[in-house]
Amino acid sequence: MLSHLPRILELRREIERHNALYYQDAAPEITDREFDALLRELSDLEKESPALESGDSPTARVGGSALEAFTSARHVVPMQSLDNTYSEVELREFLVRVRKLAAGADVRFSIEPKVDGVAICLLYENGCLMRAATRGDGTTGDDVTQNVRTISNIPIKLTGAAPAQVEVRGEIYLPKSVFARLNAARDEEGLPAFANPRNAAAGSLKQLDPKLVAARGLAGIFYGFGAWSGSAPDSGHAMFETFRQWGLPVCEKILPASADNEVIAAIESLGGVRHDFVYETDGAVVKLDSIALRETLGSTSKAPRWAIAYKYEPERAETRVREITIQVGRTGVLTPVAELDPVLVSGSTVSRATLHNADEIARKDIRVGDVVEVEKAGEVIPAVVAVRKEKRTGAELVFKMPTECPACGEAAVQEGVAWKCRNLACAAQLRRRIEHFASRGAMDIEGLGEALVAQLVEANLLRGVADVYFLQKDALLALDRMGEKSAANLLEGIEASRSRPLWRLLHGLGIPHVGISSSRDLAARFHTLDALAVADVATLLTVHEIGEIMADAIHVWFRDPSARTFIETLRSVGLHFGENDEPASTAGGPLVGTTWVLTGALTIPRDEAAETIRQLGGKVTGSVSKKTTHVLAGEDAGSKLEKARSLGIKIVDEAEFRALQPS
Repeated sequence: MLSHLPRILELRREIERHNALYYQDAAPEITDREFDALLRELSDLEKESPALESGDSPTARVGGSALEAFTSARHVVPMQSLDNTYSEVELREFLVRVRKLAAGADVRFSIEPKVDGVAICLLYENGCLMRAATRGDGTTGDDVTQNVRTISNIPIKLTGAAPAQVEVRGEIYLPKSVFARLNAARDEEGLPAFANPRNAAAGSLKQLDPKLVAARGLAGIFYGFGAWSGSAPDSGHAMFETFRQWGLPVCEKILPASADNEVIAAIESLGGVRHDFVYETDGAVVKLDSIALRETLGSTSKAPRWAIAYKYEPERAETRVREITIQVGRTGVLTPVAELDPVLVSGSTVSRATLHNADEIARKDIRVGDVVEVEKAGEVIPAVVAVRKEKRTGAELVFKMPTECPACGEAAVQEGVAWKCRNLACAAQLRRRIEHFASRGAMDIEGLGEALVAQLVEANLLRGVADVYFLQKDALLALDRMGEKSAANLLEGIEASRSRPLWRLLHGLGIPHVGISSSRDLAARFHTLDALAVADVATLLTVHEIGEIMADAIHVWFRDPSARTFIETLRSVGLHFGENDEPASTAGGPLVGTTWVLTGALTIPRDEAAETIRQLGGKVTGSVSKKTTHVLAGEDAGSKLEKARSLGIKIVDEAEFRALQPS
């Protein structure tokens, strides 16, 4: 009906805008469910008005055009998206439809987690990775080969026999733990946080500098294929087994089902363990297992008829914003934080959620006293995702960023979207800098935690990071709840930190953009702090994982007079700057050539175990793959241990691990 035309045109424009925000900018304004509702409305209207259907409609193609910054890459076989549903009724209708189209054939399904990442297509020729491309518009995507080559769990060359040409389809994702660290660092630097791991993965994958991509810690997982020369697998089950033999990472939990109730049970089972996966999932994918039947059923212009994605309802909880406070970071960034009535979300109690910056608060129109919906971004970080404006009483208060630092009273200055306190003597900044310096990932000073640091700064015993090394036992004993043993243990920890390896010191210095991984790389390349301090940008760029932004930040930091004074103070208190470091590994190390994954609850700190492995010549990674040789397993080890057993990887307990270490 022509009466639908205005709404159809409006929906097409709106969906195209959201497609651009989602695919090109990695900055969506609405949830997946809200987007799906718009697409569903458009599809229904077009079905009612066939004369208004168009090949350019978002319902007829996959969203996202190629980015101008990358070369276009045409897929050998077009990449499609999946139809999806939130309804069990619609899921059962899909199952009935598949059985009808299968015309009496034996119908079996496979159900796998729907990984929330960025769709990718890898083209291998004679087993060698020739090209990696994003989905784009389904026919042509962006050539991101150089970036994908930096992703450690994606093989550059397939193991075993491979066809002359094969297109492997899957997702590039950001592990949830990496996402949490990345957003914490972005908050600290006053940068806008990523909304979820998928957005972070998209933003990372389209970086023009492959070194920056490598530093992000992306991973890949694969579940399908396009072109396949020669004889392809006859089932999804056989395809996954082939992928494993090639060294391609696949989902560790893929469930078979035949009857409709078995499919429903499998979806519920995956939903029950979704938080155990290292990647974020937003549903389960139901597929015909038979490849021949898939070809028989075929596809529409957009999606296959033999598969559907069942999306889980997001785990949200309703609560109230009691107050919005300001957290002062170690770099002076003022971050607004929502203080919430405690509420249970995804298995844990949430009482605070970062609001990132004033622009984010204004965009969502979050007010003190508002009833809000909270979920965990990436199932890790509490986030306010919606305001229940219909529940407002009129007593809610509009929040305004303070013009002064709440910790020291100095004027706050706006820099981009962030407000900052530039007073380096600010007590709040000082506390954060000392906490970071003493943290387990940096100088690892046992006992010097958040509460004690606050007490020492308030007592005027710490006016700078280097003052840690001037603390005396008598002054410590004058503090509340500080006994002889606690004071002695703290001083022992401080003394032990003087001989920490260079990478720990580098991380502890708080150089912008420099994390643990890049600190290790810098220490391995320059060996001493003094050599790093005089390096120019061109030299820094020769280091693996160091891109232009990080190189510039390092170069500027070492030329700041206050940084030079800080370094000389640390030198004067006896910290060594790498001169006495032993190589991370030696040719004769007992673990040379081994690759380890740590899982479960260990009695020794994980950082300590990982460092021991590196010192003995081994390599430590975050996920189990064919390249993994050993898994160090503690109590309550989960899916990583199961995967290691299925791959025949050697499992080592703590007693065996200690026995491997030289006496």
